[in-house]
Amino acid sequence: MEKGPISQFILHNYRHFNSAALVDAAKAYEDLLNKGGKMFLAMAGAMSTAEIGLSLAEMIRKDKIAFVCCSANNLEEDIMNLVAHSHYYRVPGYRDLTP
Repeated sequence: MEKGPISQFILHNYRHFNSAALVDAAKAYEDLLNKGGKMFLAMAGAMSTAEIGLSLAEMIRKDKIAFVCCSANNLEEDIMNLVAHSHYYRVPGYRDLTP
């Protein structure tokens, strides 16, 4: 199968040390999927601002991820966004407690 532009970029540019490990991991995941396997995804750290749920939702719907284990800070914002999306808004300067 023809690789998309992101895969082509990674294969061409990620050839050494830690970046090469990403290529190896992607190939191993592709092999796992081709054999009918599924991913057990474990995450830690605050990735909610990346709306990780949106990225993972498609993989979950396609049955490529069987289980997700994560700290609550990964999903809190995504859950709020998915449940109350039309009422959810970004608060600029949220670190400034004076207002």
